[in-house]
Amino acid sequence: MSYYKKLRYKIDKSLSRSIWSVISLLFLLVIVIVLFISSIDFFFISEDKASFHNTFLDYVIAAIKGNTIENSTFVNIFINAAMIGTSLFVTSVVIGLIVNNLRERIENIRNGRSFVLESNHQIVLGWSQGIHLIIREFLLANENSKNTKLVILDEMNPVQMNEKLLKMFPERKDYERIIPKQGSTFDRDNLQTININESRSILINHLDDMNTIKTMAAIINNPNRRSEPYNISTKINSRKNYELARIIGGEESTVLYFGDMLSRIDAQTCLQSGLANVFLELVNFDGDEIYFTYESSLENRTFREAVLSYDTSSIIGIERASEIILSPSFDEIIQAGDKIISISEDDDKVLKDGINLPDSGLYNEKNIIKGINKDDKVERVFVLGSSEDDLSKIRVLSKNLMKYLDSGSEIFLVNDRSDTKELLEEIENKNHLVFDHILGDVRSRDFLNTLDLRNGDKILILSPFNGLNEIESCDADVLFTLINLRDIQVKTGKNFSLTTELINSKNAELFQSERDDDYLYSEVIVQSMLVQIAENPSLGDFFNYLVSPKGAEIYFRPISDYVDISKPIDFYSVCESAGLRGETAIGYQRTSNQELKSLNAGVNINPLKSKKRTFSNNDKVIVFAEN
Repeated sequence: MSYYKKLRYKIDKSLSRSIWSVISLLFLLVIVIVLFISSIDFFFISEDKASFHNTFLDYVIAAIKGNTIENSTFVNIFINAAMIGTSLFVTSVVIGLIVNNLRERIENIRNGRSFVLESNHQIVLGWSQGIHLIIREFLLANENSKNTKLVILDEMNPVQMNEKLLKMFPERKDYERIIPKQGSTFDRDNLQTININESRSILINHLDDMNTIKTMAAIINNPNRRSEPYNISTKINSRKNYELARIIGGEESTVLYFGDMLSRIDAQTCLQSGLANVFLELVNFDGDEIYFTYESSLENRTFREAVLSYDTSSIIGIERASEIILSPSFDEIIQAGDKIISISEDDDKVLKDGINLPDSGLYNEKNIIKGINKDDKVERVFVLGSSEDDLSKIRVLSKNLMKYLDSGSEIFLVNDRSDTKELLEEIENKNHLVFDHILGDVRSRDFLNTLDLRNGDKILILSPFNGLNEIESCDADVLFTLINLRDIQVKTGKNFSLTTELINSKNAELFQSERDDDYLYSEVIVQSMLVQIAENPSLGDFFNYLVSPKGAEIYFRPISDYVDISKPIDFYSVCESAGLRGETAIGYQRTSNQELKSLNAGVNINPLKSKKRTFSNNDKVIVFAEN
């Protein structure tokens, strides 16, 4: 290889590195040219031989300023032209490089390739379904923390993300708190670009389970990771991937199994009208939320004293050494280090503003009804539809229904899957319940007309959504079944309750009805849970406990069984009456037609305890209790 090719190769390598390499080479070129020209002038033209240094500096200044050297000879005219040309060439190249570099920098910023110089920020990895819910909840959660930023990393072009964000959140104050970035979520360099080591929380929002798992592994196994644990929250759609995700995530992550979680919620909500609204209230930031608070003044006091010590917050349990104790006995002693679990408007609103025991003068114990025996209630439950991939959702749902239904109750699994028979063989004779399978297409009006529906029956319409299929198509199938069942109600006059599982909450608005229907917005509930966990990792255990078939659950019971409603009564009395039964009161439900048609179905969570209210015979008290 010739010397010329070697030199050219080295120059090409230098030019490809950075703008500073190019500027350095240009500077070197100018020095060589100036040195050559000043040498010619000093040795062959100039009569002043005193100092080469001065001659060289004159030409350097001329090159920088673009000036000429005063001399009229032909050689000097040529030299001046060369100096002016060199100056113009170098100046134009440098300006071009700077402009081009600036343009590239701006483009990189627009495309989300710049480094995120944030700390204590929150990160969402993946732009998929429910992203608007996640962003909305993050914004609500951090209304009082104006400097907290939300960084979203996805392979989508940030320009597209920005366009979508502007439509979702047109207010400038909200939009400016969101930083979209482009890149793979399981690329370690991309994770470093969003400054993941300085983040407060990380929410993985992928549809595909394997992308979720790979992203989690990229975070946790990164050699450049921080020493302290991350706060990761995510959901898994398939049962077979759930354990793998938990193993990889370890103690640094909270993983929710989408299907299992929803099946448990389905089982509870279909049996009690209004319960879906309670779940929504507890899991999102638009209203009251769950908080864990240490209160030293409650140490060695009873749980009853804790409940009645708060007027604007509802005390529902204790966290003891990371163990959740929901609705403990009134006599339970709060130990050193215990945190109280409350429902409150905000964390700074969890204040001891209630009754200062032993002074209980704010309520009249004569108004309290000591207890009423609960009679067994035989019910009929129709579960319409199934998931498209397998029967795991129905399996979990059936096992949870067994927990809540009394002996003699009937469960009818209605779908077009013949393999449901195998499921019945698996769960039959495990309880004093009657199981049956009815084979048919729940979208067919003719088939729905053949069902033996009676007054008081509970009907749950399941979404076929499995985490991967088309949301709108799934919701359309569910709504088609719902509309037909409503029409059957009108034409037969039968009063059965309907609970409908939808993914997109906006679809329910298109088919609002005056009837007492419950909508279970599964995507809203799960995504809200994930954001809550991102804000407070302790809530992962709480939510799992809340929807599990063990321990205390949420029940709606006649308020007239708890207190004398012949006159206005405060909620302290309701709490006291519930506590005497081993329950914890958290709210009430108005059952008038007007209230039931409202957005919250008449449900009021965490009411002001000191305010006296008038209740009717059909109104309900909402309690945590063990069946």
